Amino acid sequence: MRRIAFWSPKGGVGKTTLALNFAAAAYYAGYKVLVCDLDPQQSAVSVFSEKNLPFPVIANRPQVVPYVDFLICDYAPSLENLPIEETIVQPMRASVLDLNAIARATRLIRDKRVIKCVNGVDTRRHEERVMAMKLYSEGAHLIKDRSIYVKSLTRGETVFQQKAYGSREAQNEINRLLERVIKPSNVSQAS
Repeated sequence: MRRIAFWSPKGGVGKTTLALNFAAAAYYAGYKVLVCDLDPQQSAVSVFSEKNLPFPVIANRPQVVPYVDFLICDYAPSLENLPIEETIVQPMRASVLDLNAIARATRLIRDKRVIKCVNGVDTRRHEERVMAMKLYSEGAHLIKDRSIYVKSLTRGETVFQQKAYGSREAQNEINRLLERVIKPSNVSQAS
């Protein structure tokens, strides 16, 4: 079983959106998944309550973990509640504030596999595009700013359940993230 944490010390970086869409990518690739919503806001559980997701989402960690291929934990932003999972997908925005928060947190997770994921990149903004490309050149994964992510969650679904404009590109971005998690040789280590 692969245990994956979606964690960042910074809020508003798209942890829940990425966690749910990552779970969908794994599910549609034929894996059994379970999402654990560890954030007090319980946003993932709220989306799951719409009964449209094809995989389970539970509040907190189960006492007994059922057999699954991926246990995906959606953490609240915090430096106190650090992930125990061996792999961390660390969402961030292409901003100085996020980079500073990530830099402070990196020393706390040195023993983990970390995939930095620059989320919500708006390529029309020059400074954001330049910063995102610099992070990409250093091994970060990029997710563009696409309305399909918001639209699908509004419906209680993921981009993998959509046929609307932008869904195929979004699915490809998330599938590439899944591939990086599955193939550790492509993973950037925390430094």
